[in-house]
Amino acid sequence: MTMAERTADGDDPVEIREGGPRVVHSRAADRDRETDLSIAVIEAIAEAKAVEPTEMDATLYDAVDPDALDRLFTDREGEALAGRVVFELGAHEVTVQSNGDVLVRQIDPR
Repeated sequence: MTMAERTADGDDPVEIREGGPRVVHSRAADRDRETDLSIAVIEAIAEAKAVEPTEMDATLYDAVDPDALDRLFTDREGEALAGRVVFELGAHEVTVQSNGDVLVRQIDPR
């Protein structure tokens, strides 16, 4: 089985490169609109680790404030803002796009 790495700049579509580490891409369009961004991130990290969210050894709060993450791409007037945030949690790099897409990439094969 060939592993693929997905990379993205900004909110551009994700490209796939063969031979890269394990990657999980959670698309906002595939989720219920009521799902908080922080919950989507937790679920994507758990999927990348092949565990249930409740079985993860580290919590999202170890890397970022989940409440702040939920509010990150909305200004005080409720307008959507463009951008992305990237952080590491354990052996994974997490990229959260302003459109709600979440990309989890294994960076350390622990």
